[in-house]
Amino acid sequence: MYDKSDIETLIENMSLPDVLSILSQVCYEKAEHLRTNWQDLETARTWEKVGRAVGKIKIKTDL
Repeated sequence: MYDKSDIETLIENMSLPDVLSILSQVCYEKAEHLRTNWQDLETARTWEKVGRAVGKIKIKTDL
């Protein structure tokens, strides 16, 4: 199981904007997987909302 220190290590080794960018991409990929393979549109939309929210946070960390 992962814990807080694993996330801290990721951020230290990459950067917060890079970690957030990857997280946003994972959310969109999860949404597409749910839509394509499970026809679960509601959950896919939720993952897309999370992806957009993380993307907005990423933009703010770039400033």
